[in-house]
Amino acid sequence: MPELPEIETIRKSFDKIKNTIILDVEFRREDIIRQKDYSPEKIPQKQIIDINRRGKFLIIVLEKNMYIILHMGMSGRCYIMNVDANIAESHVHLVVTLNNKTKIVYQDPRRFGGVWLVKDMEGFFSHIGKEPLSDEFTANYLYELTRKRKTPIKNLLLNQRLIAGIGNIYADEALYMAEVRPNRPANTLTKKEAQKLRNAIRKVLNTSIENRGTTFRDFRDGYNESGHFQNYLKVYGKTNEPCPVCTQILTREKIGGRTSHYCDNCQN
Repeated sequence: MPELPEIETIRKSFDKIKNTIILDVEFRREDIIRQKDYSPEKIPQKQIIDINRRGKFLIIVLEKNMYIILHMGMSGRCYIMNVDANIAESHVHLVVTLNNKTKIVYQDPRRFGGVWLVKDMEGFFSHIGKEPLSDEFTANYLYELTRKRKTPIKNLLLNQRLIAGIGNIYADEALYMAEVRPNRPANTLTKKEAQKLRNAIRKVLNTSIENRGTTFRDFRDGYNESGHFQNYLKVYGKTNEPCPVCTQILTREKIGGRTSHYCDNCQN
């Protein structure tokens, strides 16, 4: 599933379409629209004011307080093409034609994602937690989240109502960098460990963004090109491989229904 760095990479790719005018919008599957505060017929001739991100959501900001919000689900893609280029991929559910001779293409083979046509963006995201790259995401905020929660710390990091945008990849990588076991009860973290984990989260996310996200099979950026952070992963998906630090074989374990990888020796 595309996580915060992947959606941020797409957002940056989409900077080139700011201030363009939408000429046409084609929903090839009506059921891909999860919420409809306004009719799709009102989208043409609207200007794209900005491109934002919230957690794992991509936000296309239109004039007149209209927002097209997209989620990639497990395997979705959203990218820009030349308006005359043929769309070779299947499972394309939305095509937005712009006045700069390009078009936005949204595809989602498994349809776990979706499109929301929203007027009240603040209300839409009211249930989403703090952005881990924001100034509000302090070590103290993370520490306070853990105080009354006995759930495994990894489950806490994956809870989008508490922290926005972290998924399985970056939870494993951040916990490894912070030397914290993913199955450890959250309320056992010390203030010092919370500071270390907060710093690790931000470091891992920023490094992935610098490398245009992680691509195993599905993810592509806004130019339909692969990311590179998969080349720098330390533990995620490394079944039967040695720890990069101590060389002990990494542990693979289901935590909260998610496959997790960690070093039983280096992480406490």
